[in-house]
Amino acid sequence: MKTFALTLFVAAVVGSVSIEAAAAPSSIRLVRVTSPVANGEYATLVASVRPRRVCSIAVYYSSGPSKAAGLGPKRPVLGRVRWTWKVGTRTTPGRHRIVVTCGSAGRLLTTFVTTR
Repeated sequence: MKTFALTLFVAAVVGSVSIEAAAAPSSIRLVRVTSPVANGEYATLVASVRPRRVCSIAVYYSSGPSKAAGLGPKRPVLGRVRWTWKVGTRTTPGRHRIVVTCGSAGRLLTTFVTTR
């Protein structure tokens, strides 16, 4: 009988550990983005990421995806990932889409506004 009770206890403990590990949340959330930002100025996006994954960013203007320096893949530091890029001097003013992808942590969709 003691062996049966011990087996149930071990199964319960192992089962709860597995459930908690499986339930560990993966997430990416916006901390801040520069908006509005004038043409020719710098914009910054900061996101919180868990678990730590390599993240990529894509900034879409009406003319297509940005090729600005600073928009390469990054690994979070202390749970945060940050990009800073220069908005082109001839960027069409308005709202533009940003997509951040961090593997199993997920995807973040947001926008920012540019002005002349």
